[in-house]
Amino acid sequence: MTTGRDTVARRDILQLVGAGSVAALAGCTGDDGDESNEESAPEPEAVDVSEDATWRTAALTDVTTDEEFSVEDTERPVIVHTFAIGCAVCRSQHREFDTVYESDDVDVEIVDLTIDPNDNPEDIRAHADEEGYEWRFGVASDEVTGSLSSDFGREVTSSASSPVIVVCPDGGVYRLEKKVDAEHFESILADVCGPVDSSGSDDSGNSTGESNATNSSDSDDSTNSSA
Repeated sequence: MTTGRDTVARRDILQLVGAGSVAALAGCTGDDGDESNEESAPEPEAVDVSEDATWRTAALTDVTTDEEFSVEDTERPVIVHTFAIGCAVCRSQHREFDTVYESDDVDVEIVDLTIDPNDNPEDIRAHADEEGYEWRFGVASDEVTGSLSSDFGREVTSSASSPVIVVCPDGGVYRLEKKVDAEHFESILADVCGPVDSSGSDDSGNSTGESNATNSSDSDDSTNSSA
């Protein structure tokens, strides 16, 4: 026979269990009460990479346009990311990339390379078209994947945990743990790559070549004046 005391004790236990479940749920949803839910910007890690590393120099094909390119060809900052179409974390990172790519405040090239042998070019093209993504998508060859793994570790071959790689116009290379929020990319790129626009211009608006030519011309003028 159940007594009143047993009923009260059972109700107290259920209340405690319920409270614990709510607390666990709050932790999963990121609700920390009065604390801010904003995540801090990830710290970029500088990586020593050879200028002739295969993943930088290899000829890649953009499957959305059939255009051939290489990472080293680009004069603006490049984000390199390995992914698989079926990877949920990658899709989440792609949405952040899309925000960055469409922003007027960030000038960057994005290169997404699938490492899943089951992802063929047609599927990748369909994925990019369906989502409205306009940056470069390609297939990483075994040589490119091996080169990336050599420089960034085996995580590169695991789409869910692969790093986000930033290559600056000056040759500097940095690693970020994904997922990287769009709101942090602008400050990260400015910190590690500096304010270089898509034409390779510096703050003055002159390209590196134009700046050198101007300096050379000024030097000649000065020499002629002295003569």
